[in-house]
Amino acid sequence: MIGAMMIFKQLFLMIWQVLDLLFFIAGAIAINCFGFYFGQEGGYLTLFLTFISAGLLVEQVDHNSGGGDA
Repeated sequence: MIGAMMIFKQLFLMIWQVLDLLFFIAGAIAINCFGFYFGQEGGYLTLFLTFISAGLLVEQVDHNSGGGDA
């Protein structure tokens, strides 16, 4: 019984991580489309903010998982 719960918990965590990534991508696309709706400058600004936030998130995940620069 305990083993089945651990498998379910691990599966749920993996599914949650995939959904988290998909929703981030969908949100980034929506924000960038919204920015370009207001003009090219607005679109470039939202792209800039999207790339900055993605870079910071990648660094945070790398730091939390014990990785880092050599």
